[in-house]
Amino acid sequence: MTFSAQTFQFFLQSLPVGAELNSAEIASIQSLSVAQKYYPPHTLITGQGEFEHRLFFINSGWGCIYRDLANGDRQIIDFPVRGELVGMRSAEGPNYNSFASVADVSVFEVSAKAFYAMLEQSPRLSSYFMRVASRQRSIIIEHLTNCGRRSALARAAHLFLEFASRLDAFGALSDNSYECPLTQYELADALGLTPIHVNRMLRELRERKLVSFRNGIVKIHDWYELAGLSNFDPDYLALRTLS
Repeated sequence: MTFSAQTFQFFLQSLPVGAELNSAEIASIQSLSVAQKYYPPHTLITGQGEFEHRLFFINSGWGCIYRDLANGDRQIIDFPVRGELVGMRSAEGPNYNSFASVADVSVFEVSAKAFYAMLEQSPRLSSYFMRVASRQRSIIIEHLTNCGRRSALARAAHLFLEFASRLDAFGALSDNSYECPLTQYELADALGLTPIHVNRMLRELRERKLVSFRNGIVKIHDWYELAGLSNFDPDYLALRTLS
């Protein structure tokens, strides 16, 4: 099916604040064939090593992008959330990583070939999605810095602030609180820690009255002290308006 009014409105909301599309750009977007799919928790959507021809816009829920290792371990690379795009590639070939649902996930799936053809016809949309790819790269760089150079406590603090900033873009942050379906095992795989170590960091953040994480809800109690502890600067998450 082509973009419905609901999916088109979602796509508009995915663009940066202040973006205005011209009639040709609107027609290009509306010409895309899109399928809305729902995946229950912990469902593999596309696997490492598979040849994938779809792109995924997250409509709701949390996803998980990770690399499988030969010894059975995994490294979680990112947790895409509402409004974010999964699957843009620099070249054709098998997937570098796996993409799965963490909680219930709703996605809009589009043909990668059709999407890239659309971008070839629209310099402004192409420029914007280059910025999307650059933002994703910036997120990965921060996650690499987390695992490589920040202390365990700073890693957890930085990730919780990043989630808050990303969710706030779609109104999913309320009174510095947000829903977070992640387990300590998933946090451990993302932070390069053991689940026991993650538990200790969560306890320390709670005892220092910086962050609490209970019953699937993260509450940030002191944003500025937490940002100072983790050296968090949200500029790497910014997306500029179309020009």
